[in-house]
Amino acid sequence: MITARPPFRSSSASSWNIALTSLLLAAIPWVSSPAARAQETIGGGSIASPAMGPKPSFGIGGPGMVLVKNWHFGSNGTIKNYADMSANFFYHDQFNTIGNGTNYGAVTVAPDAATALPNQPIEGDACPPMRLFTADSLKTLLTPLYGATKVVPTQHNAGCGSFMAKWKLPKGGSLLGQDIVWETRVRYVTPPYFWFAIWTAGNKWNNGAEQDLVESFGYDNGNKNTNYDGRYWHSNAVSGKDTTDYGDWKKAMSSHGINAFDGSKYHIWTWLYRKDNSYAMYVDGVLVQSGKDCFWTYGSKKTDEAIDMDFLFDGGWGHTQVGSVNHSLPACAFARTFYEWNYSRVYLTAPVPK
Repeated sequence: MITARPPFRSSSASSWNIALTSLLLAAIPWVSSPAARAQETIGGGSIASPAMGPKPSFGIGGPGMVLVKNWHFGSNGTIKNYADMSANFFYHDQFNTIGNGTNYGAVTVAPDAATALPNQPIEGDACPPMRLFTADSLKTLLTPLYGATKVVPTQHNAGCGSFMAKWKLPKGGSLLGQDIVWETRVRYVTPPYFWFAIWTAGNKWNNGAEQDLVESFGYDNGNKNTNYDGRYWHSNAVSGKDTTDYGDWKKAMSSHGINAFDGSKYHIWTWLYRKDNSYAMYVDGVLVQSGKDCFWTYGSKKTDEAIDMDFLFDGGWGHTQVGSVNHSLPACAFARTFYEWNYSRVYLTAPVPK
């Protein structure tokens, strides 16, 4: 059984609480002091080799969670520069593609030839730098490739700074025997037809296992029904039994008390996946999705082959298979747009004795 903070019921109160939370999170330093930040470590990825850093926000997962990976971006963090970034992340997905196959309009750009796949665009050749390190964050950008003045999803002539963790879990849920908390703090300022997702999936895919902690895109559904600024999003399991239907993003968000969302402010996205194959998803500590029977297997049935669990960070643009974002833009529309990643952390509980 999943225990969670109850959703807000009053629409006016919920909007105030969400706005107040966002203001507080943006205003205060996330790590309490320079000394505390200096003591942070990335971690070895296991209970036996933990990281140093904060506990899960909002107490999600309970008191027994151990920080095993602490990717705190920026010169004050654990991922300070491109050397750290390339040591810990790939610039492609788990299937060695740079655009979710050929689906995404913008393809991931590598920083140099040493980290690039064959024929992958490289910074300095195809475009300017795609990732900028600040004191406390990593900004990933969108840019035209090879001097294009018009970007078109089907031409894949736009670049992005998406990435995927090199560290991964060998299994998930009951097959792993440990609860998982994955927490990421991020904000974005987006152009029309953007594509944004924080998600996890395996090294094989057959209608799951996949969990989309958050996914949003800058759709244009006509009649001034647009989502260019990412105020609407959905949280879903591709496999498993969701309790909230996100067929209507706005309605589903409202059902959890979220009636106003500003993506340009920092928000904390948290995924809890239990060893009993149940799951819950949160934004700023507010439950936005939950479910059960997500078996981390190829085919998503309990008896199917176990697969690994990869952690992906997509800050992209366009999609060739989604009509509402399969539109061209003048390249200048990417100016002053970005995804800004403050940190991402993974926590585990002690494994079940065998």
